[in-house]
Amino acid sequence: MDTWRSAKVLICFYSRYGSTARLAAAVAQGAHTFPQDQVVIRRVPDLEPDDLIRKDARWWSTREALASLYKPPDPGDLRWADAVILGSPGYFGSMAAALQSWLQQTAHPWRLDEVEEKAGAAFCTTSTIHGGNEAVVLNMLTALMHLGFVITPAGYLAPTLASNQMPYGASAVTGPDDDVPPSEADLAAARALGFRVSHVARCLLGGRLEVAYRRHRQTWTAESTGTAKSQD
Repeated sequence: MDTWRSAKVLICFYSRYGSTARLAAAVAQGAHTFPQDQVVIRRVPDLEPDDLIRKDARWWSTREALASLYKPPDPGDLRWADAVILGSPGYFGSMAAALQSWLQQTAHPWRLDEVEEKAGAAFCTTSTIHGGNEAVVLNMLTALMHLGFVITPAGYLAPTLASNQMPYGASAVTGPDDDVPPSEADLAAARALGFRVSHVARCLLGGRLEVAYRRHRQTWTAESTGTAKSQD
């Protein structure tokens, strides 16, 4: 590239006891390898009421600690970001209800065509090796597909994949009580994912800024009937 472009990366995650938050921090490290890039981490708030969360001292203390570090996301963050990386613990092979709820609030910027040609990726934690980590990541990627993101998988690029990582995103197995911290291999895979996403976002940003792209996009959007026509 003739001019270095700064990529803006949004990492939006839910974490109850902190394991997914550790992966989020590692993803952010990788995404911020180049100082010019801007990386923002947001934690989705719990859906459960305070009186219920207080009954679990570990949950309450973790929530308070994470709330002091990370602001909650806003659907408008999708307008700002050039890339979005979602993170969640797995619940029955799917993302956390809190993250799902937030994603359902993003329809407005999506309908206004404010989300397009942006990189999307995902990471997760599960209780056991076969606890559905691939299903959870694919669940989040499916949501990003509906929003029109360009999916950026981890691929088989990082050496850490030899230690039981997966090509869809980053993950960690944190035990039935979520008391096993992510391993160094897990964190390395998360950093590799963040690095790749910020790079892909930078490349896509260059294309989005092209005059030809904007002209074609506007022409197709203006077509209300019939087959869309491009102008060469």
